[in-house]
Amino acid sequence: MQPALLVIDAQQEYFRPHGRWVVTGGEEALAQIETLLAAFRGEGLPVFHIVHEALDPQSPVFRAGSEGQKMHPALSVQPGEHLIKKHFPGSFTETPLAAYLRRAGVDTPFITGFMTHVCCDTTTRQAAERGLHPVFVSDATATRGRPFAGEIVPAPDIQRATCAAMGDFAEVLATQDAILRLRS
Repeated sequence: MQPALLVIDAQQEYFRPHGRWVVTGGEEALAQIETLLAAFRGEGLPVFHIVHEALDPQSPVFRAGSEGQKMHPALSVQPGEHLIKKHFPGSFTETPLAAYLRRAGVDTPFITGFMTHVCCDTTTRQAAERGLHPVFVSDATATRGRPFAGEIVPAPDIQRATCAAMGDFAEVLATQDAILRLRS
């Protein structure tokens, strides 16, 4: 196994006070991402930070240069780590991510970030489609409630359903089990 950590869209758009799409459990997921970053950095393993930027310069979310589009201040890109900009939910879509992973010999991306049911889900499926063996770190992702059939589906329900579905494409682990897997 040659692992790498993918930190997807850990941006202020998902957090107060700047975010328009504030996620439930975001701070808790962010703390798990920080734990994983320490583990990957401690082992000298590759880390990829992926940030979303809207193509539409008038977009109300993830607009280039906006406060919401900036990375969360708790995280920073360290020397040797990659920062990749994306414009679509999938981190592989029209980005150099696949080439970077290939070059680093990575076959097991550990997926973390926001939102669970959109960009993390899509990236996990894309990784599996490319023959990789993703690890979806369930407590290092978060989402928000979404409208459906005249009501709001609560974020915890979306989180659980997405994590269950990810089992078809990835090994789904909580942070502490992911770290054990990393070190096995």
